[in-house]
Amino acid sequence: MKDDVNTRPILRIRLPATVRKSGRPRVIPPESESVVNELYRLGYGYRAIARILRKDYHINPDYSTVKRTLKRLGILPHQASPPK
Repeated sequence: MKDDVNTRPILRIRLPATVRKSGRPRVIPPESESVVNELYRLGYGYRAIARILRKDYHINPDYSTVKRTLKRLGILPHQASPPK
C-alpha cells in the first residue's frame, strides 16, 4: 500500500493541565488581577477599576469584588474586626 501524498501527521498540542478549583469561579479571573493591581497603583479607586473592567475587558465585577481582590493580593491591609 502506497503512502498518500495528501496525508499529514496530526499535530499534538500539549496544553497545561488545569484543574478546576472547588467553589464558585472568581468574577475577576486570575489573568486580569495584574490589570486591577496596575490600575490601583496608578491611583484609580475601586469603582473606577470596576467600571474600566466592565467597559474594556467585558468583566462585570462589583467594586467590592475589586476591593476583595486587592486584599487577597496583599496590596490592601486586612482590617481586623473591632473588639466587642
